[in-house]
Amino acid sequence: MALKTLVKVGSISNLSDARYCSGMSVDMLGFCAIAGKAHYVSPELYKEIRGWFSGPAIVAEVYGIQKGEDLPAIIQHYLPDFIELSLQDLLKIHSPYSTYILSTTFEELTTQEASIASFRNQISKIIIPAATAEKEIEELARSYKVMIRIDSETNVDTLLANKSVNGITLQGGTEEKPGLKNYDQLSDILEKLEVEG
Repeated sequence: MALKTLVKVGSISNLSDARYCSGMSVDMLGFCAIAGKAHYVSPELYKEIRGWFSGPAIVAEVYGIQKGEDLPAIIQHYLPDFIELSLQDLLKIHSPYSTYILSTTFEELTTQEASIASFRNQISKIIIPAATAEKEIEELARSYKVMIRIDSETNVDTLLANKSVNGITLQGGTEEKPGLKNYDQLSDILEKLEVEG
């Protein structure tokens, strides 16, 4: 099975979501690596979940990281392919060895261009809101691979009609209890993205 576009599902906090997304050919799974934040996954739980799926790239979500010195331990525990963070976080932790996914807005990127110039080669992708204007998406796509943050399936087809869009990001959810999970919101979108045949 394949999907029509690159898909990242973030805030994965349980094995059910990880296995479901892996089975649906999702490209990237994101895990919150900052203790005290919503959906935080401890290194021990992450290791347990990681042993049960294969395929997707791993994204360590480090929103709210306190200082750059915290990053090496996160990299050691989660072995991520990408580090996802905000611009404020990026300016705190610059690491020459990391590949970043930057969650931002058109306004922030255009006004802070000078601040992130030195990180440009390490920014693999940017994530922007679905409400971003089409002409702004096209402008950003001249410099970055653009992913759109999706909250419902209603606008997926319209967004993907814009050839400047490189992919979408979705959110995992909490389990009602271990092994019991409602996938309605995720499945509605992922099933729309399945490639026939």
